[in-house]
Amino acid sequence: MQLWRTLKQNIRDMKFQTKIMLSFMLISMIPVIVLGSFCYQEAKLSLIKQSKSDLKAALNQGALALNSHLDVYNKLMNFLSFNQEIINSANHTYTSMYEMYDQLTHVIDQNFNTARYLNTGVEQITLYTGTNLLAHGNTVRALNDIKQKHWYPALMKSVDVLWFTDNKEIFAVRRIINTKQKHPKENVLYARVNYDSLFTPFDSLLSQGSEILVKDAHGKLIYASPGIEGYIPSNSTDNLDTLQWKNTKYTVLQSEVPISGWIVMLCKPTKMITNSAWKILSTVGLVIVACIAAVAITANLFSRKFNSQIKRLRNNMRTVEEGSLEVTVTSTSKDEIGDLIRGFGNMVDKTKVLIDKVYIEEISRKEYEMKALQAQINPHFLYNALSLINWRAIRIHATDISEMAQLLSTFYRTTLNKGNNIISVSDELLNVQSYIQIQLNMHSNNFEVEYQIDEAILSYYMPNLMLQPLIENAIIHGIENRGEEEGSKIILSGEMVEECIIFKVKDNGVGIPQERLNLLLKSQSIGYGLKNVNDRAMLMYGPEYGLSITSILGLGTEVTFRFPSKRYEGGSDL
Repeated sequence: MQLWRTLKQNIRDMKFQTKIMLSFMLISMIPVIVLGSFCYQEAKLSLIKQSKSDLKAALNQGALALNSHLDVYNKLMNFLSFNQEIINSANHTYTSMYEMYDQLTHVIDQNFNTARYLNTGVEQITLYTGTNLLAHGNTVRALNDIKQKHWYPALMKSVDVLWFTDNKEIFAVRRIINTKQKHPKENVLYARVNYDSLFTPFDSLLSQGSEILVKDAHGKLIYASPGIEGYIPSNSTDNLDTLQWKNTKYTVLQSEVPISGWIVMLCKPTKMITNSAWKILSTVGLVIVACIAAVAITANLFSRKFNSQIKRLRNNMRTVEEGSLEVTVTSTSKDEIGDLIRGFGNMVDKTKVLIDKVYIEEISRKEYEMKALQAQINPHFLYNALSLINWRAIRIHATDISEMAQLLSTFYRTTLNKGNNIISVSDELLNVQSYIQIQLNMHSNNFEVEYQIDEAILSYYMPNLMLQPLIENAIIHGIENRGEEEGSKIILSGEMVEECIIFKVKDNGVGIPQERLNLLLKSQSIGYGLKNVNDRAMLMYGPEYGLSITSILGLGTEVTFRFPSKRYEGGSDL
């Protein structure tokens, strides 16, 4: 009981993410394990069955090949048995040695040798005759030599080719029947075939670890492969599924040789059959393990996903506890966690509204008053100082100083724009021209500027201080990096395209590497850079407007600024 309470307490104390992950794994792994085990067993049985089927097909093919060999020998026996010259030689009663010699050499030897030459598997052909032919090597023998053989009675009752075995001798016998004489003599044709070559159709099975047994129709063993040689089968023709030999269990498959009635038994160690399926079975096992691993990973990812909002909410709560009212977690889900997040966010928003009303609004009001005061004081001070510099430069005939003072006065007048954010296109261009002329003076006119401005856009309004950063960027990062090389040029163009004003600043500078080009509008640079211009344009007009940059390394850069064409009464702020 105490153990159960401890376990329950440990489960309660687990992190919520761990609880979700364990629950997910438990629910998911039960069907995976059950289905995986079922598939494993079914795959194993199916593969073993397929292996047996393949072995059976190979066995049948070997048996058919053996049957084909025997059929060739049968046709040879029939051909010789019906050869009229041999029939005449076997039934003739000889009166002279010359006549006998002539038949032995020119008829019997010639036909038998030709038959053996054409059928290399035949080792011996013998004619057992009841006539008075003398024994002639292994070619002609007296019929009395075989009358005591166990197979002789069966042969005398048959008119077909019969196959018999004696130890490792396999031979076919057939009666030679003479239908042209009333009382023909008894003659038997005997052919012994090569024992080893007869069973070569099973070599491929032997090389794969199988063993072969061949029994005749009476259950007598005819052939045994080396691996199972010495096995004595029962004198039965019943089908066997398994046999035990030298502590090894064999699976037995059987096939019949139709011509001879022999039974071919394929014996393969059962372990080898099952082992042949282990490769695929191990793959199935690996798939099951992979599924379990995938379930574990998925459970972890899902639990992290489910718990991420809760973690973010908890971190936001801690941030609020420390005095900050910035809430970064939101949710559109309609579950309990979503309601909790929205409730917390609404609570913080209401708190911020209260603070804004009693604190931030007052501070902001005073800051705006200070900025307004500075806007009134600073321009007058700056213009008066520049006017004094210009007057004194004229007195001493320093025209370059006078020009620089006038340019600075124009530049800062258009830049400050009386505190307004919106400026006419014509004044913005005047601001840029003043800035460019100042830069030309500073750079000893070592670069050229070309203006391609459509006068139709001059009466429209735009945010102030948008073009100067583009020109500054072209000079600093494009032109200056060319060094003292001649031919540096900046082209400023402006035109109206489909109710949009498009400015382009193009330079023939060193260009920008692609990896840095992708970051120009995303990262903040020192000063009022391209990112600020782009962010300000998108904030005022929308994400479809702003800057776009193209550059070819070594050839130059082109910055395009696009914004909608609008007119503003009195130049009011956006």
